[in-house]
Amino acid sequence: MKKSSMPGWAACLAVCSAFTAHANEPGDAPIADALASVSEQVRIYNDHLTILASPWMEGRVPGSRGMELAREYVEVHMMQTGLLPAFPETATGADGSEVITPNATYRQQFPLGGTSKVTAESITTNINGKQSELVAGTDFSVLGLGSNGAAQGGLVFVGYSVNDGPDGYSSFNDDDDLTGKIAVMLRFEPVDDDGSSRWADGNGWSNRASFATKMAAIRDRNPAAVIIVNTPGTNDPRAGQLMGANSAGGRTLDCPVLMMSTEAGDKLVSQADAEGRSLLQLRQLADEGRAIVPLNGSMSLEAKIERESLIAENVAGILPGKGDLADEYIVVGGHLDHLGMGYFGSRSGPGELHPGADDNASGAAGILIFADNMKRTYDALPADADARSIIFMCFDAEESGLNGSRYYTNNPIVPIDDHIFMVNFDMIGRLENKRLSVSGYTTAEGFKEWLQPYFADTPLTVVQNDRINGASDHTPFMQKQVPVLFGICADFHADYHTPSDVSSLINRVGAVETIDLFSNIVTGVATRPERLTWASTDRGDNARQGGQQRGGESGIKVRVGVMPGYNAEGEGVPIEEVTPESSAARAGVVAGDKLIRWDGQKIEDIYAWMDMLGKANPGDKIKIGVLRDGKEVTLDIELDGR
Repeated sequence: MKKSSMPGWAACLAVCSAFTAHANEPGDAPIADALASVSEQVRIYNDHLTILASPWMEGRVPGSRGMELAREYVEVHMMQTGLLPAFPETATGADGSEVITPNATYRQQFPLGGTSKVTAESITTNINGKQSELVAGTDFSVLGLGSNGAAQGGLVFVGYSVNDGPDGYSSFNDDDDLTGKIAVMLRFEPVDDDGSSRWADGNGWSNRASFATKMAAIRDRNPAAVIIVNTPGTNDPRAGQLMGANSAGGRTLDCPVLMMSTEAGDKLVSQADAEGRSLLQLRQLADEGRAIVPLNGSMSLEAKIERESLIAENVAGILPGKGDLADEYIVVGGHLDHLGMGYFGSRSGPGELHPGADDNASGAAGILIFADNMKRTYDALPADADARSIIFMCFDAEESGLNGSRYYTNNPIVPIDDHIFMVNFDMIGRLENKRLSVSGYTTAEGFKEWLQPYFADTPLTVVQNDRINGASDHTPFMQKQVPVLFGICADFHADYHTPSDVSSLINRVGAVETIDLFSNIVTGVATRPERLTWASTDRGDNARQGGQQRGGESGIKVRVGVMPGYNAEGEGVPIEEVTPESSAARAGVVAGDKLIRWDGQKIEDIYAWMDMLGKANPGDKIKIGVLRDGKEVTLDIELDGR
């Protein structure tokens, strides 16, 4: 087949259009019938949403080809709408300094750290005089838990590598020494006959199953390398998967750490155990206690991981203002990125595509519709009208810490004081019963009262929140004392940060109604003679000090593992869902609890709780109080690292 010369986004659109073109008679094509019954704007929104959330976009994780396709798609549509490129292009002058060229671009590049790439991986076994090479990606993988290097040595089975289990359980004696040996370690922790943890209440595992705990237990035994084998006979689906260099956590050992599949591990043990026992039989020994078993033969291996720097890019276009207000700017934004294959921030674990339809293809698609609305509105204004300029921006790398919006507010195209208002869309695609949460109006004097006619003139039920819901890309603007307005679904859903956040679940009509509401609001703000005046509220003061992120502010080092409710009444934080195997799950927190006390302190609201989390460290053990069936229940929680 001849390779297409169309840009990636255009080829995808052509395929989608082809399906529509081949629809049959009415009644035979329910999707086509449904699209025919809605407005043209909803149909266009559907195209944007479906393409941005398609598997071809690879979950829009920064650094991926899919994210570049998504940026290209947004950029082309901004260009077609008639928006001007937002960013000046720079070059290096003759004296080495940075100079601005006459050209401009829709892209704002910024550094985003890096990602880990495996550049060397090998395992060779020598058992009973027979050498075998294992296959990378099938039999084993390299983890980021260890250092780069090569190792060679005899093999020792060490069980689960647990120091201090219940009832005196320990995988090691004080004098166990693994110097020069390659340790073969089981994943997770002792299990019962059903393959469930013997130590965790309910589903999941205790904190002793974490990689950090297991690595800490073996560190002082000085192994030459560690092989973590997926444990046979467990009911955890992750036991059938090999993890990658980016997914198991950061370096904790000064020797190579690799993971081996259950099948490869069983073959290794069956050949090397002097009694011919299987991996399952050795696991059953380790389930009961210490099971240090020297194995015949040796292994040589090599593992090398290199860090590749990532460059992220905000994409933005400008609708120029008019008259005396043209030098003042409004930002309409939302993040374009998501989690890829669940590389970080996933509530269900890595290894499966996270499309991010609601979070935040819904908001990014909305920005494209919004820009078209405002372009037509501005074109219809009288020639002598005064109107502020509008920047439409899709931020990059929000999920990993508000990186794109923070970079822009520190490197704006005009002084930040000339930015008079910011609108942020994040997760506007799953409105239930037309309920849209709107917050941020407390950041401007008299703004709430000014907005009431707009809220009354919409088919949506606007849930007004005097306290800003969580945080997203509006937070860095608040930190610069720019008034904001934040739109998000009023009712969080369980598909958040999972592979189930797919385009088929999006409420297209509700999203477009949200865009219409905010288009009217922005038109009003853009043309009113007075600027919005920053209001120094308690929540605004907190935002300037650091703020909190809906998905987790980058300064927070711990992960609790709950989906909180943001529209609570009274004190405390309602818990809508608990992530299996998380700190909260191990502590006994259940959905429906209300978190009311943290380390002895009463919790005023989610913002106060985020402040408390910002002071916590991985491994901290504290007491929490939850309200359950009208009674406070005290639980002990040990915090995992993010």
